[in-house]
Amino acid sequence: MRRVAAAAILLVLVTVTALGLWAPPPAVRAQAVDVYINVTGGGSKKLNIAVPEFTLVAGTDTGLSKLLASVVGNDLTLSGLFSVVAASGSIPANNPAALAQTWSAFAAAGAHAGVHGLLGIRGERLEAEMRLYDLTTPEHRLIASRKFEAAAPQSRRLAHKIADEIVLQFTGEPGIADTKLAYVVGPPGAKEIVVADYDGASASAVTRNGSINLSPVWSPDARSIAFTSFMNGYPDLFRLFPFERQRPVQSLASFVGINSSPGWSPDGRYLALTLSKDGNPEIYVLTVATGVLQRLTRHVGIDTEPAWSPTGQQIAFVSDRAGQPRIFVMDKDGGNVRQLTTSGFHTQPRWSPKGDPIVYTQRSGTHDLWAISPSGSNPRPLTSGQGDNQGSTWAPDGRHLAFQSNRTGRWQVYFMPVDGQAATQVTQGTTEATSPSWSPRLP
Repeated sequence: MRRVAAAAILLVLVTVTALGLWAPPPAVRAQAVDVYINVTGGGSKKLNIAVPEFTLVAGTDTGLSKLLASVVGNDLTLSGLFSVVAASGSIPANNPAALAQTWSAFAAAGAHAGVHGLLGIRGERLEAEMRLYDLTTPEHRLIASRKFEAAAPQSRRLAHKIADEIVLQFTGEPGIADTKLAYVVGPPGAKEIVVADYDGASASAVTRNGSINLSPVWSPDARSIAFTSFMNGYPDLFRLFPFERQRPVQSLASFVGINSSPGWSPDGRYLALTLSKDGNPEIYVLTVATGVLQRLTRHVGIDTEPAWSPTGQQIAFVSDRAGQPRIFVMDKDGGNVRQLTTSGFHTQPRWSPKGDPIVYTQRSGTHDLWAISPSGSNPRPLTSGQGDNQGSTWAPDGRHLAFQSNRTGRWQVYFMPVDGQAATQVTQGTTEATSPSWSPRLP
C-alpha cells in the first residue's frame, strides 16, 4: 500500500488475500493489484463500498443491526474516501450462497467492496465481527476480518471502531471515527465545555460551574482537557478529566493576570501557555508534573497562542511585534524566532499532526482559514465566501479540520477534509458552539 499527501492523488492498493479471523490485523499484501482508491484533491473519485444491515447471530435485536450499519456507513462517508451503498435487510448468517448472491448484486451496481457485519447481543455485552470483501474479484475474496466487543450502551463507539478498522485496511492508518470533539457552548457570560462524538452525537457537558469556560484543548493521551475558566473570578488555567467524572478539576496556572492559550506538547509532559504575570503577555512552558515554568518570549509586543510541532522541537505562535498579529515559529527553548506570515492579520496557528502545514485564521473583512508550510511558503486559503471561519483544530489523521463558523447566522462547529471537499455541520440547535478541540484517537 502507499499513500500520497492530501491535495495530490492518493493511491491505495487494497490487498485481497483471504484471511481467517485475527485481531489486531497485520498489513496484508495482495499477490496482484485488485482494488484502488483514487482520490483527487477535490474528492472526485471514491471507493464504492456496500454496508448492509448487520446480521444478528445471537440475542434479540432492538434496532442495533440497523444502527451499527448506519453509523459505520456515515463514518465511511465522512472520511471522504468512500461512497457508501446502503441496503435494507441483512445477509443470512452461515449461508455462502446468499452471501455470494448479495455481493454479486452489489458488484453489478458498481460496488468495489462489501462489509458483512455480524452482531451478537449477550446480555449487557455486544459482540460484533466485521468481514471485509473485495467485490472486484469473481470470488469476492475476503480482505480482512476482525472481532469487536463493547458494553451495550457503547453501541455507537463499537460502530466507530469498525469504521476505523475499514479505513485502516484501505489506507494503512486507522480512521478518525473513534474520537471526540470538545467545544464551548452558551451565550456571553455563561459558557460551558461540552464533549461529543466527532460527528456531534452523544454530547455531554463536562463543566457545570455556571461561569465562563474557554479554550478547551485535549491532552495527547486523550484523558484530560486543559482550559481557561473564570470559575474563581479570574482567567485561570485548569485541567479536567472527562472520562473520570469523580476526579476533581486540577489547577494548572493561577497567576495574577491572564492564564490562557494552553497548548500540549506531543509527549504530554509540557503545556505551553500565555501568562501576563510579569506585565506583558508572554509565552511560557509549564512542566505539568512539577509546576516548573520556563519563559520563552521576551518582547514588548504581545506573544500568545502557542502550538507545538508534532516533533516537539518547535512552537508556532502569534505576535504583534511586526505591527499586526502575525504567525511566528521558534525553537522549543524560545530561540531561533522567525516570522512565517506577512501582510495581514493572522491568529490561531494550528500545526498539522503530520508536520505540514500550519493552519491559521486570517482576517480580511471576514475571517477565513489559511494554510502555510512551516518554511513560510505556499500560503493558501482553505475557506472563502461563507461567513466567518476560525478556530481550527486538526483531526489525528492530518486530513480533517474542525472549526467554528457563523455561515448560517449562528456560530456552530463544522469539520471538513483539507483537500477541499464540503464541510459538515457537527453541532445543531439554537445554542452557539465555538472553540472546538479534536481529541486524539481514544485508547
